[in-house]
Amino acid sequence: MDGALRDVCVLDADVEDWERVVRDLVASGWVVEFSTTHPRGEELLRSGAPELFAALERSGEDSVTLAVRIDDIWFTSYFFDPSEIEFTFDPRDVVDESDFAVVEKFMKRIGNACGKRVVMTMESSTDHVGLPALLEYRP
Repeated sequence: MDGALRDVCVLDADVEDWERVVRDLVASGWVVEFSTTHPRGEELLRSGAPELFAALERSGEDSVTLAVRIDDIWFTSYFFDPSEIEFTFDPRDVVDESDFAVVEKFMKRIGNACGKRVVMTMESSTDHVGLPALLEYRP
């Protein structure tokens, strides 16, 4: 853990939560960029989260990234684990109240999409559950 970034997470998620969050973000009107090294590319995003995670598990080496830009803040997910929805952002992009409002808006959007608690923590590669929440939202 280097702690340079912040993670916005939904813990105890499942692929259906991923599906709801991804579909909601795509429909949000925000800038959403999807990239993958998987040969089926964009088809995976349209196929839905269960098929996307299954394809990643089968390949063992491909990656998927979903980046969402709200104003000047990018929130990026790498689809590491179906049991945790994680978006990373750079705290240096949050310089005033309006930027902080963007972070709150993003957390509320994903929490409302899946109906689950969202926490912001320091960046962690292993254990968000063990880290204190810097901010949290409960729908």
